[in-house]
Amino acid sequence: MVKFLEKLILLLRSNPSRFNDKKVWRQISSIKEENTSNELTAKNYWETNPTAAMGRQGYWLSNPIIEKAINHRLSGGKTQGYWLTWLVNQFFKKRRFDKLLSMGCGVGNHEILMAKLGLATQVDAFDFSESSLEIARKDAAAAGVEINFYQDDFNVFTLDESKKYDLVFCSGSLHHVRELERCLSRVQECLKPDGYFIVHEYIGDCYNIYNQNQVDLINRIYKCFHSTLRSGTTEIFASPSIEKVLARDSSEAVRLKLILPFLEFYFDVEVLNLAGGGLLHELYPFLDHERLSDGEPKSEMIVKLLLEIEQILSAVPGGLSSDFCLCVLRHKKPKIDGKSLRQRLAENAKDVLDSLKSLAE
Repeated sequence: MVKFLEKLILLLRSNPSRFNDKKVWRQISSIKEENTSNELTAKNYWETNPTAAMGRQGYWLSNPIIEKAINHRLSGGKTQGYWLTWLVNQFFKKRRFDKLLSMGCGVGNHEILMAKLGLATQVDAFDFSESSLEIARKDAAAAGVEINFYQDDFNVFTLDESKKYDLVFCSGSLHHVRELERCLSRVQECLKPDGYFIVHEYIGDCYNIYNQNQVDLINRIYKCFHSTLRSGTTEIFASPSIEKVLARDSSEAVRLKLILPFLEFYFDVEVLNLAGGGLLHELYPFLDHERLSDGEPKSEMIVKLLLEIEQILSAVPGGLSSDFCLCVLRHKKPKIDGKSLRQRLAENAKDVLDSLKSLAE
């Protein structure tokens, strides 16, 4: 709908006098049909590929060394164990909440884990793929946990206005949301005043069409690998075409670059842990997973060097941006004279430091 409105506004701004023109209304209908077609393409993809988001052979997190490193980054350096277990047991200190809502739950693996760990008494979780929900319900029953899995679309979902949640959870789903403004406004409305909004998300480039600098850096490092250490799938890394992305899953990374700015606009950021991935997320599938995860010291050294190179490239100007993050968000704090309490405290602290410096002189 956002894209539809954007195109409509551009159409009318180009010639407002044409508002009553039948040709304009035909163009509007065409735009709506295109938007509906994109939504159906995305839904069909996830109905036929419900486990597409889960780890697979050659996926970067299938390497245990990379997995530990990314969990370490997601937890802010607190653990090499699974980031969600750390969040429940250490960040929330095994606190038990009343109600939790998960948006875009997929096959429910995160929701089942949170239920088993006792994070919330009641867990509601929705996804627009019924195929995914069928798997989620079966796995929840096998795990012995009760979760209310139901079908809805995070672009148009509605909630009981009288029902408020202590926790709202998104993992790898926001980057499929076209209606980000609406979605985040609904989270604001349903989240209790002292509630938490947890976002574990991919934050790379829109439609996975990477900037040329990132593509060049990946290829420079990929060229260093002998053919015996490659998976043999390609000779050069390149971003997909927009036509290929839209044909496969038109919701993939659809408004990706707006996720962090919008989260910061709608909420206060309590935790923002960047997990990297700007190099390894795309490079590792082109390497020989069997060789690099065989437990041999040479293989482990290569993987650790790649992780270190990614960290270095992320730290230098013009290097790599992080492709993944974990956020813990809260409702916006009240503002004082147009400034947030955090800004005012920071200014007061600076005034105190300046006064101490002047006294020391």
